[in-house]
Amino acid sequence: MQTSVTENPASSTTVLRGITWDHPRAVDSIERTSAAFQAERPELRLHWDARPLHEFEEVPLQLLAADYDLLAIDHPFVGDAVASGALAPLSSLVPHAELGSSGERFVGHSLASYEWRGEYYALPVDAACMVGAARAGALAEGDHPRRWAQVVGLLQELGPERALLTANPTHLWGTFLSLCEAHRPGLQPDFESGPAWWTAAGIAAEVGVPALELLRELTALTSPRSFHLDPVQVLDELSGDGAAVYCPSVFIYSTYAHDRPGRARVAFHDAPSLDGEPVGTLTGGVGLGVSRSSRAPKDAARFVAFATSDAVQRGVYAGAGGQPATVSAWHDERVNAAAGGLYRATSKTMQRSFVRPRRRGYPAYQRAAAHTIHELMRARTGAPDILTALNRLWADVAH
Repeated sequence: MQTSVTENPASSTTVLRGITWDHPRAVDSIERTSAAFQAERPELRLHWDARPLHEFEEVPLQLLAADYDLLAIDHPFVGDAVASGALAPLSSLVPHAELGSSGERFVGHSLASYEWRGEYYALPVDAACMVGAARAGALAEGDHPRRWAQVVGLLQELGPERALLTANPTHLWGTFLSLCEAHRPGLQPDFESGPAWWTAAGIAAEVGVPALELLRELTALTSPRSFHLDPVQVLDELSGDGAAVYCPSVFIYSTYAHDRPGRARVAFHDAPSLDGEPVGTLTGGVGLGVSRSSRAPKDAARFVAFATSDAVQRGVYAGAGGQPATVSAWHDERVNAAAGGLYRATSKTMQRSFVRPRRRGYPAYQRAAAHTIHELMRARTGAPDILTALNRLWADVAH
């Protein structure tokens, strides 16, 4: 069992095991936050393991829950995780007054993304969505495109070697869904089934087809290498000294907005829209949940509440390079100053971002759909046929 108690005649120490994902944005912030927590609760010790980004995005939580007390999770897994009994409901572990006051504390739909049928199974420790990014100074001040037509013009001007897209299967899928939202933005009625343009039959054709056509244009104007790149790889290039300087659709990564020795800073900005008005994109981020297998669930939940509190989020967590999820941190002047104004520059997109379906079976659908769109886009299959293939896969989940 993952929770251990060291035998000591004078005292006992409970060791909580957690798993996060392997990037400084995740590891440095959670370890510094854990040290601050342990200073207040010396009877507790936290040990964190890290897994690669692709495992965070794809591996079911039920395969991890037996070995860990604390799980850093991606919200589309919530439906499957609850059905498998991997996560403990937080209402039984976190004081009701604390949970009840959380609704307005977190940016966008970060909190709602971890709710399942009236119960929270994680609290957001990290918030993200897909936005535009450029090497600081590469574009003239104010030249970050606000419309997708302007993006196309900029990509034509830059040429494919200076522009990248996060277009490995998972992130090509994310950009596609974000372009769907751009074609029909609005309030999301159902956080279980997805945005309004995602029907029982799948993604509506009047949204999906033009989104796929625009996505094809973006892939044609950016480096062919993009089909193999995830956000970390793209941002590593934008912050280096190579040719690539711009990406029109990538998840926010606070690490790259900070000053780092020997690296260029990356400037993030609100996502483009069709008409120049603010629009949301795909919600990402990370939630902290408690395993049902934990032998010290209340201690684990105390850490969840600590790490997601306003003071910690805009203090030690952000100070260690974490990407906070609270409104107070996103508006904090010191937090913004350290990250080159990142949060002010992307808050309009974050506040409007949508949540993918979280119903049982969605993670397996996303894996299949992402590889399908990746394969068919590279094969130059027509947009209507790609959408038909995606919606055929969805039929297995919807029924």
